[in-house]
Amino acid sequence: MGDGAGSEGAAPESLMFPSDAGPVEDAGPVPESDAPSEAEAPDPADEVPEDGRYDFGLPEGMALDSKLAEAMSPVLKDIGLTRGQAQALAGALAAHRQAEAGTGAKEWADIQTGWVNSARKDAEIGGARWDASVATAQGALARFGTPGLRAFLTESGGGNHPEVIRFMARVGNAIAEDRPESGGAGARPLEAAHLLFPSDKPKG
Repeated sequence: MGDGAGSEGAAPESLMFPSDAGPVEDAGPVPESDAPSEAEAPDPADEVPEDGRYDFGLPEGMALDSKLAEAMSPVLKDIGLTRGQAQALAGALAAHRQAEAGTGAKEWADIQTGWVNSARKDAEIGGARWDASVATAQGALARFGTPGLRAFLTESGGGNHPEVIRFMARVGNAIAEDRPESGGAGARPLEAAHLLFPSDKPKG
C-alpha cells in the first residue's frame, strides 16, 4: 500500500478507520508475534496443494471431467502450479471448448439447412411436389415409426436428410397405392416388412 505518505505528505484515508476518528496516540513499538496476522495470511489461490487436489470452477452449464481432473492434478502439482494458476488454465480450456462447441453447432446447423435446401430442389420429392412429399413422409413415419425412431431423427437431424425424406415419402406412396379403395372385407393391411422388402410374401 506504499510507505503511508504521498507526494504532498498526506497519508491515504484508512478504509477501516475513517479520518473522522481523530488521531491515534503512539503507543510505542508493537511486539513481534510468531503467528501471522490476518493481513499476512497466505491466499490459498497462491499455494500449491500439498495433497495435489485442485478444485476447478467451470462456467455454468459445463460439467467437470472428473477423470481428466484426477489424471492432471498430479502433473499440475509436480510442475508447481498454484490453485489460482490451475484455475486460470482450466478457465482458458473451458472457454476454448465453449467456443469450439458453438462453432461446431453452427456448422452442423448449416449442414442440415443445406440438406433441406437440396431436398426442396430434388427432382423426385422437391419443387411442386415438396409439400406433398413432406406430408406423405410424415404420414409414413406416424404409421410405422416408433417414438424412439422419431426422437432419433429429431435429435440427430437425420430427418432433414434428402434420402430419409425420399425413403419415407416412397413408403407413404406405397401405402396409398397398395391400399384398396373399397376397403372391403377382402382387404387386409400390409405388413411393414412387406413394404420394406417386397420380395417377401406377406405371412398368413
